[in-house]
Amino acid sequence: MKNYSRQKIYLKQSVTKAGLLAGVIVGASLAASQVQAASTLMELFQKKKAPAVETVQPASQAPVAKAARPATPTAAPVKAVKVSGPQVYDYRADKLVRIDFSKIDEPVTSAAADVALVAPASEVETDATPVAEDKLYSELKSYFATTRIMAEKPIAEAVADFYIKQQRLLWVDENGATARAEKLLAFFDNADEDGLNPKDYAVEEIGLTVEDGEEKRLQKLLNFELMMSARALRYAIDAGEGRIVANRLSGYHDLPRGRVLPAEVLAALSDQADAADYLANFQPQSKWYQALKTELGKLTPESQEIRIASDVLIKPGQENSELRNVIAVLLKKGPASYLNSHQEILLQYAQSDKYEPELVAAIKDYQSLTGNTPDGVIGRSTVAALQGELTSVKRDRLIYSMERLRWLPHEFGDRYAFINQPAYRAYFYDKGEETQAMNIVIGSRANQTYFFYNKIQTVVFNPSWGVPRSIIVNEMLPKIMRDSSYLSRNGYEVYKDGKVVPASSINWSSVAAGKTHVGIRQKPSLDNSLGELKILFPNSHDIYMHDTPAKSYFKRDMRALSHGCIRLERPRDMAAAVLGKSAEDLKPYFGKNERGIKVPEPMPVYVAYFTAWLDEASGHIRYYDDVYGRDEGLEKAFNKTSASRQDVSA
Repeated sequence: MKNYSRQKIYLKQSVTKAGLLAGVIVGASLAASQVQAASTLMELFQKKKAPAVETVQPASQAPVAKAARPATPTAAPVKAVKVSGPQVYDYRADKLVRIDFSKIDEPVTSAAADVALVAPASEVETDATPVAEDKLYSELKSYFATTRIMAEKPIAEAVADFYIKQQRLLWVDENGATARAEKLLAFFDNADEDGLNPKDYAVEEIGLTVEDGEEKRLQKLLNFELMMSARALRYAIDAGEGRIVANRLSGYHDLPRGRVLPAEVLAALSDQADAADYLANFQPQSKWYQALKTELGKLTPESQEIRIASDVLIKPGQENSELRNVIAVLLKKGPASYLNSHQEILLQYAQSDKYEPELVAAIKDYQSLTGNTPDGVIGRSTVAALQGELTSVKRDRLIYSMERLRWLPHEFGDRYAFINQPAYRAYFYDKGEETQAMNIVIGSRANQTYFFYNKIQTVVFNPSWGVPRSIIVNEMLPKIMRDSSYLSRNGYEVYKDGKVVPASSINWSSVAAGKTHVGIRQKPSLDNSLGELKILFPNSHDIYMHDTPAKSYFKRDMRALSHGCIRLERPRDMAAAVLGKSAEDLKPYFGKNERGIKVPEPMPVYVAYFTAWLDEASGHIRYYDDVYGRDEGLEKAFNKTSASRQDVSA
């Protein structure tokens, strides 16, 4: 509402039982435009959801020469809400359950056995002929119900279902383990070649002796038979989908499972002459996996290698037993130029747990040397720099990367985009060949980029930017509330109920408190946060690839600086590759108006996280800093899974 010179508009509000009444006292000579302003105020008062208007009482009823300024009301403090990001979880490993054979004595027909894996019970023929049991199975049948074999629930259900309905054995005969079973056991013993833990698939030998009575002999045969099936299924799932359920690590993981169906695998195993070869094919067969596996085979763990706890945090003046390991690694791995200046101090404190000032100064120099902030705090970045060349650390990164590859489709496709977040690089592949590679900026540690995959569908030129609610609430609101012109000056539009509205019409305090929701859009321009194009692969995380006006970020070594989306160093090259065109062909699309171009055929994009990966240019495996600390979380998940799998108590 405008202030008019030499005139004052006084407003009075009174509340009655009937509702809210609004009165407008108008001076003797009120221009038509002022009448319109008063009328607008009346309409505002009559709207139930209108922002509250402060009532200003005049100091005197006498006319004044100049319009008096209304007294500034004391605003109640706004309790602002915050939009929090995904959480890191305390990993939960699958618990083992006892395989339930309580229904082993129920009659099973041949028709039921044939369709058990694909048809509901209501569709099974009831007059079919009974299944013929083999002789050894018949001898073992009475022992099923008393076995105490443990497995993960989906595996336990599949094993019980198979033996109850199929009534045949896969791994034993009258003399003990078959040759087929022995070969599979030898295969399990070498599971560490694929970065898996052989103990997860270990099966105790039958160990038949002449002293065994018939009952004990049969029980040993049955226990071995069931354990072999359960561990074969565990291997198939671990190799085909991953030993760890990625989505249990954090909300930043969005990777579906369900490719490996235990019932189908066990049915297939029953017909495989070479079970080991069949299970080996559940591992990824891509060149990426083979390169990681080959490199893992070359790295022999060093004896007496010093490891620093990955989650260590030592501040100046504190005492910590890990300080000795930090000094030991520095003395062993520190550059010669660094040791020439600091070796004496390091040796002096080699057996000390107290982080003294002289040692702090030496650590600061090492931090400067490795490009870290020289704050003297020994934390994740400093430890990563210290341990980066340790063989054991490299092995861990290879194993974690092999595990992460199992989470993804095992064949990436002929044409796809691939983003490796720790490498800060994006690639495009056509017919399996790398055609584009460029630097990228990814989400900061507080706004991490997700790990997921999807399909690229559209390239948008001259894009507008729909500001995510988290940015509106967490970052923009303080600026808007301090400066009402902030949005208009920076090319933003405000949307409410799907319509563009003036920023001044919004009760921003209500927005800050989470009571009112608005949308904010930055119009296409040279200063737009998305630059001249964005590449969309629709997902629930609002992540996409895009251009940026902040080109200087691509020259930095640490490029985890965005709100989560992927900024491209050469967006035109990536857009051209996605559309199957040349960069020159894109020129007509650029201008003032937003324009979306559909990709001829949607193609996969893998927004991934690998701290060890094959560099095609050099042909060597490269190792990257764990920018989000996800290797640490994966290590904890591995340990919890191993502990759970060794807990065989019922």
